[in-house]
Amino acid sequence: MSIGTRIKECREKLGITQEELAALLGVSKGAIGNYESGNGYPKVENMTKLFKILQTDANFLFQDEVESKKNAVISSQEEYHIKKYRTLDEYGKEVVDSVLDIESKRCENALQDSVFTFRRLSTNKASAGTGFDLNNPDDWTEVKVIDTPEARRADFAVEVEGASMEPDFYDGDIVYIALALEVPVGQVGLFIQNGKGYIKEAGKNRLISRNPDYDDIFPDDGYIECKGLVIGVAEIAE
Repeated sequence: MSIGTRIKECREKLGITQEELAALLGVSKGAIGNYESGNGYPKVENMTKLFKILQTDANFLFQDEVESKKNAVISSQEEYHIKKYRTLDEYGKEVVDSVLDIESKRCENALQDSVFTFRRLSTNKASAGTGFDLNNPDDWTEVKVIDTPEARRADFAVEVEGASMEPDFYDGDIVYIALALEVPVGQVGLFIQNGKGYIKEAGKNRLISRNPDYDDIFPDDGYIECKGLVIGVAEIAE
């Protein structure tokens, strides 16, 4: 079970929505979605706060991560440093641990806070009006986002409008799309029907709205064209 899955498990056990957790933690809804999907991790300084909100600890959230690394290959340089570390007295170990903590936080913050200009945000919103056209060069704009592998890998992005995919995607979320002619059943993609764009889960014979208050979409109502696979939610840079 991944860290993201355990965060989601704790959140749902407490009856907290992604939006509520985002507000409590002081991050965006998209950030929570990224945590739970494995596309991002909470910042170091937010971890203690997250533990308190979810009423859990690091042992629970990271137990599978630790287990998966037990059989990891250690390089000769890492082995050399471990041997030297074991020769230190308690004071020396505290000094090394302090430096490691500081540098780890610095590197993690530098990675998470790096801003990337994403240049292919569609001005058309999914589930908003008609005329959803990805071929019009005038229908694209830029947005500053936190730099992530998903941001670099995405072919374009689109803003979600409406609540039909809550609690996984919220109104105003910007989702990254990788071009694809079809999306595997159970995964979420961008589809077009009758000139209108939708972010929906691919079903066997329909497009599924994850919010039970909203209807599914069927091909009987018009040809459904798949435009791509949703690979993550953008975290907008402040």
